[in-house]
Amino acid sequence: MKRFVKGLIKNLPVAGVVLLAFARTAFAAPTPGFVTGATNLLNDATSWLLGIIPAGAGAAIGYHALMKQLSDGDPASAAVHNRAMRNVLIGAAIGESAVGITKAFLSYFQ
Repeated sequence: MKRFVKGLIKNLPVAGVVLLAFARTAFAAPTPGFVTGATNLLNDATSWLLGIIPAGAGAAIGYHALMKQLSDGDPASAAVHNRAMRNVLIGAAIGESAVGITKAFLSYFQ
């Protein structure tokens, strides 16, 4: 085992030069069409989601605020709608964060 490690360490610079010589042609290869198509699709979908999530969350919060107002002071109904509004806010924050992380990941490919 020691002889193998010594031989590996001795030949490491040569192996590195050989790897770099062949890697240059691989890095110059064009990106496959399905990769660029998938990247474009995900960019378009996440752009739409960045607008749809806040709009949907605003509509849901507005609905629950209206229902809370129309509950005529019923504390149980108000608590249900307050909980629903909190859940909508949490869901919207999670959704926007997920879209942001996806956008950051996709920016690597551009």
